[in-house]
Amino acid sequence: MPILSAPQGTAAPPSVRGAPSLATDLAWLLMTAASPSVRTHYLEQVDANPSPASMCGGAALAFDEHPGLAERVRTFWGDTDDETSLTEVQILALHAGAFDTTDPDVLWLALERAVATVPTDLDIPSESAEDLVLFSDRLRRLKESPALLRSYLDLLAEVWAPVNDMWQLWLPAMEQAGRHFVSQYERGPSLDVLITPGCDIFRERLPRIAADIEGGKPVDFVPCLFFGSSLYLDFPDLVVIGIGVGAGDGQARARTESVARRLKAVADPTRLAILHSLAAAPSSVGELATFFRLAQPTVSMHVKVLRESGLVHSERQGGRLRLRADPGAVEALLDDLRGAVLHGTTPDDVQAVGGTDR
Repeated sequence: MPILSAPQGTAAPPSVRGAPSLATDLAWLLMTAASPSVRTHYLEQVDANPSPASMCGGAALAFDEHPGLAERVRTFWGDTDDETSLTEVQILALHAGAFDTTDPDVLWLALERAVATVPTDLDIPSESAEDLVLFSDRLRRLKESPALLRSYLDLLAEVWAPVNDMWQLWLPAMEQAGRHFVSQYERGPSLDVLITPGCDIFRERLPRIAADIEGGKPVDFVPCLFFGSSLYLDFPDLVVIGIGVGAGDGQARARTESVARRLKAVADPTRLAILHSLAAAPSSVGELATFFRLAQPTVSMHVKVLRESGLVHSERQGGRLRLRADPGAVEALLDDLRGAVLHGTTPDDVQAVGGTDR
């Protein structure tokens, strides 16, 4: 039986989606509770600027304030491995058709119903063979023991209760982030450009993941509140890629830093005029000073900024240093600006979009 199957009478999911998943953020909360080293790592973020990226630190702090709850999560399955994963929550949610559910009461009921029919012969290439054995054993135990299942669901609800109001408050922002990320992806950038791989297996499998998606395998981009890196799950009928809501902004700034630096170089009207002049004909600093009626030190300062940005270079001709604009660098700046703002949109696309807004 496949791990993902759409309920009868419902339409097939779109090939590319972007939606929050309570089950996914819950799985990260459980891992935070179960792993002291993860809590320590996230606690370091508590003093950072308040933002979605620091929510994982806040969640870790909440567990430190309720150490009994963290210990119950850590020992629930009888093992105390500091690196344990609790992906069975997402396995059950996916099988139940409730992966994108945002209502905790709906999720608890869906998980309870899914236990009876969820397969234990798991095929999830993103997980290690050891973890698959672990998850299969947990699912089998839930099937065999109604009492264990009830304790499991009660624990999930107890872990989620303190953060539900905050998570629901951030839900509109996560939904918007999901739509934005899908829009970015559909404009053409490859996954390794859009996402910083957070684990070795994700990095190693990126070519296969991309090929599967291009071949029609559905992908769900899941914006998550309680972690700041990437998550990857590969089910037989769905690729799940989780994106920390706070991570996207930082990655976007990293990609656009070079563009911003070069734009700053031409943001000054005088420097832009000098660049325009040098694109028409090579000149010396003295000639530029005479043409623009500026002191040579002032021109030298402007030229220094343009050279450091890579837009202007110099060469000696007849013993004199002459400056010229680098057409390739200027074209590269325009292309990079288009890519940073429009994510691969062509000029024709811009005209078409503008036309629909009028």
